[in-house]
Amino acid sequence: MLTFDELTEARRTLQNFCLLHVPSLTILQYGVSFKLLPSDDPKKLEDGELHHPTATATCLSSLFDCPPRYRTKRFERAETAKAGFSAAAFRRKKWKSEGSAGVYCRCRALPAVVRFSVTFDASIRAHLREIVGQLDRVPNRFGIGEAGKGLPVDQWYPPNAFHTYWTLELLDRIKRKEQPEHKDLLNSKALGLSRKTDGMVQWARQQLGIQLGLHSASPQSSMLDTDQLAWSLAIFLSFDKTLTMNLENRDLLKQAFKCLFSTQADGTWRHYKPLFHYKNAGNAYCYVFETFAVLLQCALQEKAEAEMVRELLRPYADKLMTLWQYADSTKIPLSLTPGGQEIGWCSGHRTNVTEPESWATASVFSYAQSLRRLIGIWCREEVLANRRAPINRRSRTEAEKEIVARGKTWGVNRAPVSDRLWTMFINPVKMRELTDRLEPDSRPIEENQARSAILFGPPGTSKTSLVRSLADVIGWDYVEIHASHFVAEGLPEVQKTADKIFRQLSELDHAVVLFDEIDELVRERDMEKDAFGRFLTTSMLPKLALLWEARNILYFVATNHINYFDSAIIRSHRFDALILVSPPSFDAKIEELKEVLSKSHLLSVAFQVTQDQIQSALEQVTKGAITAMSDAAQAAGRSQEEALDRYREQRLDPELALAKFALLRWDEVKELAFRLAQILGAPSSTITISSGILCKALNKVADLEWRKNKSYLDYVRDTESERRDFQMLNIWEVKSMPEVSVPGVEDANGSKWLIQSADSLRDIKIPGFELFPVASGAVEIRAATLE
Repeated sequence: MLTFDELTEARRTLQNFCLLHVPSLTILQYGVSFKLLPSDDPKKLEDGELHHPTATATCLSSLFDCPPRYRTKRFERAETAKAGFSAAAFRRKKWKSEGSAGVYCRCRALPAVVRFSVTFDASIRAHLREIVGQLDRVPNRFGIGEAGKGLPVDQWYPPNAFHTYWTLELLDRIKRKEQPEHKDLLNSKALGLSRKTDGMVQWARQQLGIQLGLHSASPQSSMLDTDQLAWSLAIFLSFDKTLTMNLENRDLLKQAFKCLFSTQADGTWRHYKPLFHYKNAGNAYCYVFETFAVLLQCALQEKAEAEMVRELLRPYADKLMTLWQYADSTKIPLSLTPGGQEIGWCSGHRTNVTEPESWATASVFSYAQSLRRLIGIWCREEVLANRRAPINRRSRTEAEKEIVARGKTWGVNRAPVSDRLWTMFINPVKMRELTDRLEPDSRPIEENQARSAILFGPPGTSKTSLVRSLADVIGWDYVEIHASHFVAEGLPEVQKTADKIFRQLSELDHAVVLFDEIDELVRERDMEKDAFGRFLTTSMLPKLALLWEARNILYFVATNHINYFDSAIIRSHRFDALILVSPPSFDAKIEELKEVLSKSHLLSVAFQVTQDQIQSALEQVTKGAITAMSDAAQAAGRSQEEALDRYREQRLDPELALAKFALLRWDEVKELAFRLAQILGAPSSTITISSGILCKALNKVADLEWRKNKSYLDYVRDTESERRDFQMLNIWEVKSMPEVSVPGVEDANGSKWLIQSADSLRDIKIPGFELFPVASGAVEIRAATLE
């Protein structure tokens, strides 16, 4: 089994291959040059005759399985070709491959033809009759083989899992189409496709059992056929409704993979029984890269059972990479463009063909893409197994409520933290959340989307809870990194440990990472004199930049002391925003106090205290610092700096206890309610709580060590420390709007979105329209009223 480091090295190898070769459209270019298409211009395909439908289908399918990251503008040629390919295929009269194999030509090419078609074509009915008609003519024949017109029954080839797989794939492609004619076709009593589908699947399950027996014999039977084992296994994984995540199927698959890889030699597999015989070219065999491309795609399906398949394939990662190394050793340079680096492959099946073949090249590309994705998922899963925070995940609805509740933070003119998290991080992900989670290189974060932030503020303001809830809202994995993780293997190994941690994080995608309690790692370098502190700060900078550039994860730092952070760390392209997470808002705490006093103490209260009074108390603490420094300037032997330090360490003046209310945490509200109940006495009618009563109760609330003047001074300073990179866009979900075009509004993922660089809705001016906030990160747009 490959180690994690070997897996990541394999992933880089495959990423580099796909980035270098797939965007060049090697497959399509090579197909055109050898007249798989009738012209160098795919647009003319509709007016011409399709050559080699199976090879062209393999080429186009391979290209369109290529994720967007690996495409370029030249991919437009393939976009043009696919519709023309389907139209030309349906017009084609003779369905042969090199003069033979009419069933093979149909069942292998038609899945792609149907996939890329835009309308229903009646000729598909005749094609299906030609493929599955053999099941009606021969009793007890349930699998598909080379048979039908042009061959007497006694010359029919035995059914095989390869033909049967592609027939089932064709029927599945028809099932996915939306046109009613496709539905009618599947339900046709004359064709009996439902019954025949069940028969083919059961036949394949029987073949899987036979091949497992032949492979498991000791010694192995000379009659085994690993090609048939692989393709019957592919049918079981893709089309068998009995496949569920249970112990029986797990053991069956475990043995199947063991048998499958037991016959691998020198990286590849030998030829087994031929599928059929070309009249002019000899035997036709399964191509190993086509086989394993399909098998790996079974592990990449969007269903729960695929997770079990990926897990069982993991021990054979080295075998799969050995097959890739065999491919690399057999590549053939091409000369399609001046100075080009295009490469191709020859299947080697026919002695009269030694030049590269487009379909073989496409099969290798498909295998490389599938293996790249699979190894990327394995890398991600291994990191999560070691780093994922052991917390209970909440539903999206529960997490949304948590962010709204904890995001109601203290402040007069600033947007609530919940709004900032929604517009900068949650909505941009929701706007594009259809990204394939099984594509580890999908880059789910857009270039102009915020992907990182430092959340700072007093202790106990739910910074960690907010990030956890954010991960639950968008449905991404959640990972926590603490300062202790960097020193887990001792100080001498800290550089090695830091490299390992960031190497692991670089393998993640669709994840939210929180660096929690790492203040000591990023202290201002001028303040930190020891080599360890300098190392941690310096080493973090390029690693954070790489995470930012990758656009695969969202990452946050939670800290109580933003002033300790190195200025180089908090600049753009490392962190997109500094967000102050204040204590709960004035209104939120008042409402919570009323509820606790009512339920727990049977007291009905009304507050006469205002937020302005609390703010005034905070300002008095600041003025006290100014006075202390002013007095020091007039006194001999004491500097202003010493006076300020002395003042910061003093406990809060009891006369200014209202300032405590600003920094009061959620977990301290219940204590304040208890202190108020002690002062108010027995229940009676509604009691009015004045600033004096609140001040008296706040003085009774237990002070922690950090509740000194310095805490209030730091908080006031922190209110001026927020910033964000205005290159990163904010996004609001539009809940309702007029039936007209509104500047800045886009349709995506079933909703409308307002996209702006502004900080808040009140900063956005759209002529002719008015904006009204309706929820966190949501807006209602109305036509402006005329005065």
